[in-house]
Amino acid sequence: MWLELTSDRFSQAVRASDGLCLLPMGCLEKHGPHLPIGADQMHVDAVARAAAETEPAVVFPSYYFGAIYTARHCVGTVALTRRLLLPLLEAIVEEIARNGFRKVLIVNGHGGNTRMIHMFLRMLLEEPRDYVVYATDSYVLQEAAQQRWHRMQASQHGGHADEMETNVMLHLRPDLVCMGALKAPLEGAPKRRLSRLPHLATSIDWYADHPTHYAGDARAATHEKGAFLFDAWVEKLVRQMQAVKADRVSPALQREFYKQAGQPYARTKRRKGSP
Repeated sequence: MWLELTSDRFSQAVRASDGLCLLPMGCLEKHGPHLPIGADQMHVDAVARAAAETEPAVVFPSYYFGAIYTARHCVGTVALTRRLLLPLLEAIVEEIARNGFRKVLIVNGHGGNTRMIHMFLRMLLEEPRDYVVYATDSYVLQEAAQQRWHRMQASQHGGHADEMETNVMLHLRPDLVCMGALKAPLEGAPKRRLSRLPHLATSIDWYADHPTHYAGDARAATHEKGAFLFDAWVEKLVRQMQAVKADRVSPALQREFYKQAGQPYARTKRRKGSP
């Protein structure tokens, strides 16, 4: 844990981790009527820490500055301006790299971050870097685990503060889960207020379906199902960390890309035999 290292032991930790740092990324947002505001951050922190206990890596402190504009109407949400989100994330990975890490794995625990992170990865090609950034969504199950989860799942719909998330919080922090706040069976069902706009996206479509920021039916959640999901998430991340450590192709291709991107016109002329 980055926070728990002394400065004198930091270089040793970088070497022990093969130069890999995990960046657990979540957000601060309402999670229905029953889960804590920091649910995404809590679960992704726990997954990253558990994985690093099996496959050594340094875990960066909680990074809860996520993309969460859809919850700005809910108290407790922290939604930084779009002008700050990407530059801040870039500055953070730059600082991680400056401290000796050649590989950074963003472990994302919030669905709303996914597209922003993918955009961020592409933007890193703007200028040469001597490190590689990878990303994964912590809550996505591998195929075998996904099939087992489908057999265990009791609810018919989900998406946010749902049975899956509630299972995991009952496993990690049952003291913060208020199951008694779940009352109406269809409370988390989509309202479909934009049903006349089929296959179209707008900035307000999430709010149109889920104004209370609850999507799903969490009443059947249990600690036991949460333990299964958490262990499956950790197992997947461990395998991904091992793959990242063994990866020699991405750094080489990145160097090749930066070299060719520096003078694409000159390279084209040489290929065509121009003087």
